[in-house]
Amino acid sequence: MMASHNILEQKFDELQKAEKIARSSKPKIQRVPQHLRDRKKFKQHYSPKLVSIGPIHHGNENLKLGEKYKLVWAAQYIKDYTVCTPQDLHKKIVDNINILKRLFADDVLSLTGVSLEGFSSLDEKLSWMLFVDGCSLLNILLCNADLKDDHDILVTMDVLLLENQLPYLVLKLLWKNDDQHDELIDIMKNFLKYTDWATPENETKSDNSVTPDNNMTLRSVRSRIQACFSVLNKKKEEEEEQQQQQQQQQQHSVSIQNESELPAHLLDFQRKIILTKSSSKTKGNQDKKSSKKNTEMITYRNIQDLRAVGIKLKSSTTRSPKDIDFREGWFAAKLILPEIVVGDTTMVSFLNLIAYEMCPDFENNYGISSFVAFMDSLIDYPEDVRKLRSEGILLNHLGSDEEVANLFNIISMDLVFDSKTYCQVTEKIHKHYCHKYKTWIALGIHTYFKNPWTFIAFLAAFVALSLTFIQTWFAIDPNESKK
Repeated sequence: MMASHNILEQKFDELQKAEKIARSSKPKIQRVPQHLRDRKKFKQHYSPKLVSIGPIHHGNENLKLGEKYKLVWAAQYIKDYTVCTPQDLHKKIVDNINILKRLFADDVLSLTGVSLEGFSSLDEKLSWMLFVDGCSLLNILLCNADLKDDHDILVTMDVLLLENQLPYLVLKLLWKNDDQHDELIDIMKNFLKYTDWATPENETKSDNSVTPDNNMTLRSVRSRIQACFSVLNKKKEEEEEQQQQQQQQQQHSVSIQNESELPAHLLDFQRKIILTKSSSKTKGNQDKKSSKKNTEMITYRNIQDLRAVGIKLKSSTTRSPKDIDFREGWFAAKLILPEIVVGDTTMVSFLNLIAYEMCPDFENNYGISSFVAFMDSLIDYPEDVRKLRSEGILLNHLGSDEEVANLFNIISMDLVFDSKTYCQVTEKIHKHYCHKYKTWIALGIHTYFKNPWTFIAFLAAFVALSLTFIQTWFAIDPNESKK
């Protein structure tokens, strides 16, 4: 009876912990949900190719080369960007190890304890791992912005995997300036500007980060960061730097107001940027309030069907899922879509962002998943991809249009999304479909005026019909011809 009572107490404790997890807005570092990882051919997209960051893939035999790279990067960061000794930086992690351990899922840390690798305790091993991985990641963020070769791209892909994340607090503790955490946010933001989600027009504007213009070399990036230490002794330059930082804070697309808004990790910050950045030209139409009760019954049409009823496509000139809109005219309408870059990293990026949204302790609106589901509803065939390319909406670096269509069909399998995210857009499309006169006119224009040859044929037929009518008129009324 005593054993049974103890088991019940444990179960009630688990129930209380589950309640706390459900209310959590900051997910812990954890594995990809197993039902996602078990999908055929998907496992490879969740695992690092070169470097492991954090405990989940630590000790992987295939990543031994990456361990050597990380030591080099960590040593480079400490030497080039900090005034602290390695021992001082490591002590910051040691002093906060109990707090940091709470930012990892229990199963992640328990797996790490299988082999202590010569360390006296799990805490000692974990603190060293976080110290090396944190310093190496900071060096990557500072120095890997140019993405000049495949090696840099591979590293970038690895550090944006869900299972390769470090808590933001680790980076904050190891950052070179204790009182300049806004600078760390800028560095992270600047690093993410070189991914496929970044809007090209933002790259031509003045840089919001502490690094210089994008055209400058890596050597000049380092020299300017190092110069920051020397100018601290000059009062005039100090004031100028403070003014510059204030301007930068006003320009942030993602404002960090307080501790609760700080990112959980780098992948979380990428998702925040993707889903909060919106174009000044196009306001996303993602209001969840719906005027119709049968929103769920509205079905999307593919691109070819949209064009057949007079719905044209237009680029929002951004790459934000927020910038989806539908504008209706007299005889035609426009569906505004963000630019999408499809390449070798697209599958990895989408799958890990989706897996992050599927984490059980992360309360969110499934923004990325809903965007993928919406795009999949528009892309059924290679012809749909071809039309998106011709309108400058989809940039295909992957291969054939058929490969792109298959990619979206694969990613959207077993997807959990919020059907209300784009409900206003889908309702407007549905309303346009139900307007018979508009669709008839649009269908006629699409059929007879979609290219110059059909227009010329229509014009020739119209002229021939007009001449026939005139000839018939004069034949019936000869008096008119005498006049």
